[in-house]
Amino acid sequence: MAADDGPAVCVELHGARPAARYLRGPRGGLERRCPPAGARGGLWLRRAAARVLLPQGFPESVSPDYLEYQCWDALQALCSSLMGTLAARAALAALGVGDSAATVTGATLTWLLRDGLGMVARIAFAWLQGSTLDCEAKQWRLAADVLNDGALLLELAAPAWPPGAPALLCLAGAAKCIVGVAGGATRAALAVHQARRDNVADVAAKDASQETVVNALGLLLGLLLLPLLDGRPWATGAAAAALVGAHVGANVAAVGALRLDSLNRPRLRLALAAALRRPPRPPAGPPRPPGPAAVNPREPRLPGYSTRLRLELGAPLHRLVKDEAEFRKAVESGTEDYIIVLRPAEGWLGVGLRRGAPPDAPLRACAQALLLEELLGPDLPPGAPAGAALRPLQPALRRCPPGTVPWAAIATTSRVWATLGPAFLEGLAAAGWLTERHHVGADEWRLEWAGPGGGASSPRPPPRPAH
Repeated sequence: MAADDGPAVCVELHGARPAARYLRGPRGGLERRCPPAGARGGLWLRRAAARVLLPQGFPESVSPDYLEYQCWDALQALCSSLMGTLAARAALAALGVGDSAATVTGATLTWLLRDGLGMVARIAFAWLQGSTLDCEAKQWRLAADVLNDGALLLELAAPAWPPGAPALLCLAGAAKCIVGVAGGATRAALAVHQARRDNVADVAAKDASQETVVNALGLLLGLLLLPLLDGRPWATGAAAAALVGAHVGANVAAVGALRLDSLNRPRLRLALAAALRRPPRPPAGPPRPPGPAAVNPREPRLPGYSTRLRLELGAPLHRLVKDEAEFRKAVESGTEDYIIVLRPAEGWLGVGLRRGAPPDAPLRACAQALLLEELLGPDLPPGAPAGAALRPLQPALRRCPPGTVPWAAIATTSRVWATLGPAFLEGLAAAGWLTERHHVGADEWRLEWAGPGGGASSPRPPPRPAH
């Protein structure tokens, strides 16, 4: 567009990008001025590619980490596609393709066993781990791709061991079914994070389009690669090792690029630990938890993160207390919405949620439980928020005799958390966390007991509006 066109009556934008300017024309009309033909041609190609492969309104309609994550995801998908080509050839060889002694019946039985074992594995995995896929979406996203590499390596090894080839192919099929469940579920969870205009379906659809393009490219490269590796087992092994290394590296980078703003247990633990151990501002002020950009890179990459305590959130009563006296002490030491039982010698901490408690009760209860876990760790620094009240509890918790519960320490943390907790949750919302939507993994057990409870009930901060 020329610089001497004069002031524009209106500027036309496509998303956030200027597309044309409207100037005053003769007799009150409007003249539309567009970029030069060369720039317009390049712009048209970019727009066409964006409409096909990117969600509408990109980049404003997606999370800031979208582009980096999708680039790494495309690279790992390409490596996986090439590995799948090599594994498919190996699986066909293991089934007897090209072997005059092999029978169609034997190959069919192997294939049916492979599918049947895969169905069982798919159902069993969804039953055992389905509820954790939302809570640890990043971790299971990476674990699924690592498991997929293991399945492809099993298929590659099958032709080298003919007696065990059916078993290897069946195990590989079961692993791939688990990968399908974990990968599909975590992709859906990540699409919810990336969609910022209630455009989850559009984000998921464009992700599928990107994967299709990458798989088509992998198909073309596979057609070139297979003839080069035919009859060369060492070259095939080297290519497979290089592809697995690139695939795992791209997946680690993709997961590391994510900046999830919902709270799960690892992210809540890291945010709480940082808030308790960094000096408040101003001195003696409320805790200042870090935001998603600071916490996400420190989150464990694989599921099954290490903790000092086994935390059962939303536990049944028979798991929490042994008799009525312990239940009464738990009610006296807890809050209006939940009770907490800590057995340090056993490395176990349980939380009973009250029926009818507000939706944020699991998050508040999990935060207080993680506070108790943090008190079992290194000493709090002198300037820690509420450190004067919390530091004396640390030796009492560490010296708790086996088989006993430190009721006095739990009651003290409930009183301190009644003041410290709301400030911490408000700090989380101010730092960019979605406190109204969390994934702390509470079970479905709920309790009812008479009376309001002996502990202090924490005021609830106003929820942060969703994107």
